[in-house]
Amino acid sequence: MYSNRIPVLIIAVLVLLAGCAGGADVAPAGDTDDTDSPTDGGDSADTGESTDADDFELSDPERLLRDAGSFTVSWSYTGVDANGVETQVTREFYADLEAEQSYSRTTSTTDGQSDAGDVEQYVADGVTYVRIGDGDEATYTSYEGSMEVLATAIALSQARAYGADDDLTFAGTETFDGVSVERYELSTASEALILAGSAAAQGEPGNLEVTNFEYAVLVDEDGLSRSESWSFSGRMDDGTEVSGSWEYSLTGVGSTTVDEPAWLDEARA
Repeated sequence: MYSNRIPVLIIAVLVLLAGCAGGADVAPAGDTDDTDSPTDGGDSADTGESTDADDFELSDPERLLRDAGSFTVSWSYTGVDANGVETQVTREFYADLEAEQSYSRTTSTTDGQSDAGDVEQYVADGVTYVRIGDGDEATYTSYEGSMEVLATAIALSQARAYGADDDLTFAGTETFDGVSVERYELSTASEALILAGSAAAQGEPGNLEVTNFEYAVLVDEDGLSRSESWSFSGRMDDGTEVSGSWEYSLTGVGSTTVDEPAWLDEARA
């Protein structure tokens, strides 16, 4: 369910910031049984399936992203809990499957102060290079191997995990990252969203009144979720205001390149 995945995702990112999670962000694209070829210009492959304006539907993102060969994912969370503490987490992720390279950066702050410093990872030639912290206090490490890139990218999208996609309504077409997308929206907070809200509220669902909720997903013609944004605000029994907002975007599909970070020599030393 959506309500379970959001706290898990935030916790996973914070564990990474603490330096407790190994692994990196890219692996060879590998062979697939699909016969579709990427479209001209680097866009993802045509699956032959299009999104019905009356029926929210996503295609297999792993196959589509493998066919595209490269992509950029951005993810962020900002929330204020029942204690008035503001938390911000961001993740930038650039992957070139064909070159077997990736770069990611994760940041986390509490009330504007860094929790554990920035964490950057760069993967090339089967080696993961890691930089933790900033400036002269930064530390570096490297190790052989990497994790599957697509698992990370797909996990950052919550559209499949929400659990109430049937309630999304078609809200028109627009352009996102240079491609035509269909917009689907949800504005009524269901029980799943109340549970998600309670993660920020640090209490049981009954302790939180959700006063506003908005959720939107942009889906391209191949059935890829290109952008997701969802936010809520609420009030605890004692009148304390809580809020949370998430943003996800998938851009540069088929056109992302990964450059070596300026700190790579330090990590190799």
